[in-house]
Amino acid sequence: MYTAMQNFLTKISGFIFSLFLRLVCSTSKITATRGDIFDKYAKEGSNIFAFWHNRLFFHTYYYFLHCKKKKISVLISMSRDGDYGTALALSLGFDVVRGSSSRGGQKAIKEITSKITCGNNVAITPDGPRGPAFRVNDGIIKIAQMTGARIIPVSYDASGKWVLKSWDKFILLKPFGRVHIAFGDPVNVPEDMTSEMTEQYRKKLEETLRRLDNLCAEQLNITA
Repeated sequence: MYTAMQNFLTKISGFIFSLFLRLVCSTSKITATRGDIFDKYAKEGSNIFAFWHNRLFFHTYYYFLHCKKKKISVLISMSRDGDYGTALALSLGFDVVRGSSSRGGQKAIKEITSKITCGNNVAITPDGPRGPAFRVNDGIIKIAQMTGARIIPVSYDASGKWVLKSWDKFILLKPFGRVHIAFGDPVNVPEDMTSEMTEQYRKKLEETLRRLDNLCAEQLNITA
């Protein structure tokens, strides 16, 4: 159990990081591929925005900037790192659901499905919270199956960035750079699926996210 001081410091850290995020991202020149997908569906609600864990930084800002009127629920693990993520999300006005496959998973699934039913958009990193990086877990497919929510794949890349030495190679933007964000066509998962179909949709989402990664890099002339 965390002390009151730890909780206070966590909230302060989240607030400071939210200021840093907004300051850095606001200096970026942003271009988009298929931004019309976000514009059309985000306002309707009941979507699952899917992106890699290492790309949380700018995606958080993009939603904060472009869709203030529609609530988003963010799925965050119950780890200590998740506490900081929760503080950041709350400081930006997001709703938070805590849980992951290793801890609090069933409760989190019930909460996230309830949020979708109520019309919230949700954000899920299908390779989080512990990886393996850039591999989609089938949990996101099952949530879409249960709720009928669209899965909207999204990625971005930046001309100026720091890549952390974390398990996911987390990306932090540098100020005054260029950012390209790309959305994929919504993925509609049928209600009745076999395990083979679940795997097909899992692979489809994984391939789409990787394709969007490459597209963003190409738009910014970034080489591997």
